[in-house]
Amino acid sequence: MDKQYLEKLLDNMLSTGADFAEIFEENTISKSYNYIDSKLDNIRFSQTNGIGLRIAKNTEIYYASINYDDLEDVYNLSNDLKNNINDKVLYKNIKLNDLEKYKADYKISYDDYSDEKIKEYMSKLDKKIRNLDKRVNQVSLTLMQRDDNVTISNYKGIYKKEQRYNTRFYVSANFKDGENVASSSFNWGSNGGLEILEKNIDKELDKLIKFGVDKLYAKPCIGKKMPVILGPGFGAVIFHEACGHAMEANATANNQSVLAGKIGQKVANDKVTIIDDGTISNLWGTTKIDDEGMPTQKNVLIKDGVLVNYLNDEINNRKLNMQLTGSSRREDYHYAPVSRMNNTYLLPRDDKIEDMIKSIDFGLYAFELGGGSVDTESGDFNFGCETAYMIRNGKIAECVKGASLIGNALDILNNVEMVSDNLEYGVGMCGASSGWVYVTIGEPTIKVSSILVGGEEDDK
Repeated sequence: MDKQYLEKLLDNMLSTGADFAEIFEENTISKSYNYIDSKLDNIRFSQTNGIGLRIAKNTEIYYASINYDDLEDVYNLSNDLKNNINDKVLYKNIKLNDLEKYKADYKISYDDYSDEKIKEYMSKLDKKIRNLDKRVNQVSLTLMQRDDNVTISNYKGIYKKEQRYNTRFYVSANFKDGENVASSSFNWGSNGGLEILEKNIDKELDKLIKFGVDKLYAKPCIGKKMPVILGPGFGAVIFHEACGHAMEANATANNQSVLAGKIGQKVANDKVTIIDDGTISNLWGTTKIDDEGMPTQKNVLIKDGVLVNYLNDEINNRKLNMQLTGSSRREDYHYAPVSRMNNTYLLPRDDKIEDMIKSIDFGLYAFELGGGSVDTESGDFNFGCETAYMIRNGKIAECVKGASLIGNALDILNNVEMVSDNLEYGVGMCGASSGWVYVTIGEPTIKVSSILVGGEEDDK
């Protein structure tokens, strides 16, 4: 849509008394490659074009979206939307600023790799993994690419366009030895192009094989309250789910968070500093602007154990009256945006991993966490452990299966006892009321003094 038409549409959306109006335009091209059974199984391609219209009065929000063929369809949709509000008109003759354009950061574009070149890369990797251990009996590889072009215009005069590249590669291997079966996987992703296919992944492959083989012979986990070491990278999912969502404005503004109303209060151990940063170059959750057109930024949420900020979007912030944080996000034009995390991580400290292990007579080393559930309002959580080992007499012992971590967000924040310096990041998809968005989570290896570990065997 051209600038003049957007201004006309915004005026119409505000014509019955709304005090907020926004137009979100999207053009997205997605492509994925799936390689299994030592062959390229399929290539999938999709293209999406659409528009989302949002108006609000105070904190009441009305949203509609359309995949349109004619601009008249969009205008008719705005007429339907504005009928939800009947009040004094506050705005007239909206004037948009000059268009600001933000280009994706990448070294290798999607056009630089042909389908044949990607197939060749996957074939070589498949053979390499199978040759690392004879117990590998299946390899699955998936490459996903997404090229988003979004344009945001609103009642404040914001008029911005951003191209967003997101690329993710997923590697999974199944293992078999007699009746024993197990699986192991890893993935990496970036807000960038196909340069991720040129990174050295030998360390990740070594870990893939070690974890897969160890899990073939895993023993049942013993369940009880015990100290737990959480591995770096995706181990931070426990903080993302149990604590991160509790700091998003759509929860805190409505008193649906265990951290609501606690700004300035001590909520964690002194060693805990949690940051959400949408600006880190090429991380999976990075964008230059959020989905309200605000610049993303580095937001310190918990500093040395003290809660100092929430992640805020414009509408929820009308209740909080804090600074906007550039954190409004959505999956696509079908969804109205709300405050969401981008790249959330626990700041590293200087404790040594070997000291953590030596300090534990009996405990759990959770190298990788899996899925789980959390109640944002109470802070209660339950997470499965994907790869875990018992710690006995200050040493890593047997690999175990069936382990889970059960606890409360405030408890785990206060029970963080040691934090190392080996910060790593993991990538994932986070689902909430505004759909699924790309997020990075990160942490160094940490020791938590006590968590209830659920297991297949009772403590003897």
